[in-house]
Amino acid sequence: MKRKCINLKEMFGDRFKIDVDESYYAERPEFRAVELPWLTIIPCRNGHICPWGGSNLAACTNGSGAIAKRLKALPFTTVAQDGADGANVIFDLAHFDQVAEIMLPRRRRRLSPEARQRLAEAGAKTRFQSGTHEDSGAHSRVPEGSPV
Repeated sequence: MKRKCINLKEMFGDRFKIDVDESYYAERPEFRAVELPWLTIIPCRNGHICPWGGSNLAACTNGSGAIAKRLKALPFTTVAQDGADGANVIFDLAHFDQVAEIMLPRRRRRLSPEARQRLAEAGAKTRFQSGTHEDSGAHSRVPEGSPV
């Protein structure tokens, strides 16, 4: 029986960046869609957060310093792995906000309609144009004097 996991994109995709684990690209293509919820992560300044199964998540640190110690000291976390290169702790979804305060998840970029319009106008001069320049004639596809 296959264990269920929290779908990070559905639950947190409106607030935080959602990415795929590096192993996603090693997965066989026919299984990627099925395994996608298991292979999603929330990138954080201090590591990442990923599904662990059921209503549990895991916080994985980038190092074994102060951040790992703070996570391991929380009363609701269980240490799954503890190494010189970081720690993985398991916690229930109900404690996401407390763990997020330590891990500092990357937020989604949000633009107001005005800011979106300003960026579109600023990029208009360098935006890709069509391949033909019919009005200038300088880049004609048929050489002048050709029988066609």
